[in-house]
Amino acid sequence: MDATATDSLCARDQPTAESGTEYASKQVMLRAERHDRIEIDSVVTRLLEQHGVPASVTVVRRSDPYFGPKLLLDDQTSNYLLTAPGPDTQLLLWCGDYAEDGLRRGWQKLAEVTASLADTQPQYDLCPMCNKPLKTLEHEREAAFGMCPNVADEA
Repeated sequence: MDATATDSLCARDQPTAESGTEYASKQVMLRAERHDRIEIDSVVTRLLEQHGVPASVTVVRRSDPYFGPKLLLDDQTSNYLLTAPGPDTQLLLWCGDYAEDGLRRGWQKLAEVTASLADTQPQYDLCPMCNKPLKTLEHEREAAFGMCPNVADEA
């Protein structure tokens, strides 16, 4: 392989500023837990014009399926879904697709956005058994029944 072919391969493998997910957005998808506040910093591409993009949302639930984390979000009026489609794009914000009877049928792509964790986050409640923050719903449920998973691990 000649030098020019090697240079073009290296250049293609390097992410550019506009092609890769921003660091703050990656941190949101890696670290955000229930009750954390997320700021929507910018709208890169608007995909659905008739629905507004919220400026700030709160994480309701985090799920980690095989293909990447999903964050269910709330802005006091609507629910949203935030996903990371891949390393070459920004985050995708989804809004509910509702039927005429008011039930959600699924999700619609609202916008490609950049996001960051808010500077001030709410304090987590502490587990009465292990004194660690109750970050997940599972930990909170198990601690309420006296079956804290952290205490079971230490025994």
